[in-house]
Amino acid sequence: MVKSETLCERLVERLELGEPLSVIAKDKEFPNVSTIYKWCRKDKTLRERIMEARKQGVWTLLDKIAEEMQVPKTPQETHFLREKWGHLRWLSSKLLSDTFGDKQKVEQKIDNHLIISWGTPNDEKNIKTIESSMEALPSTPIKKLPGTSADHKEQGTN
Repeated sequence: MVKSETLCERLVERLELGEPLSVIAKDKEFPNVSTIYKWCRKDKTLRERIMEARKQGVWTLLDKIAEEMQVPKTPQETHFLREKWGHLRWLSSKLLSDTFGDKQKVEQKIDNHLIISWGTPNDEKNIKTIESSMEALPSTPIKKLPGTSADHKEQGTN
């Protein structure tokens, strides 16, 4: 089956209505699931449209569940619907994690650029700035650092 824009549009529409891709692919007018996945691997735009349609389909299913909850059910129907609703909650937490996710996403934008610049060699202001910056840095005498030759000499004399 050849991929056409109208076929893709109908596929997206049905996904937006909450139909699973596996059910849509069983329809004779659509190719099988593996062919659709192959199209998605080759066409990034189609892949994004399908993912967005699936997300929209979850919202449609949530609306349908809200309607179903308004009608009284028998205990057997209630048990079945609980399973269905539990699956939909899980699906919502995965596809719509920004809205229904268990964990909040914290997005941090950090400027991690390091800029090093040098002034002219005889610029007294730059020299004093560098000297004060160097004094502010913690330092350890070389003798005290483990693994240095001075450290070994001290250990040998004890």
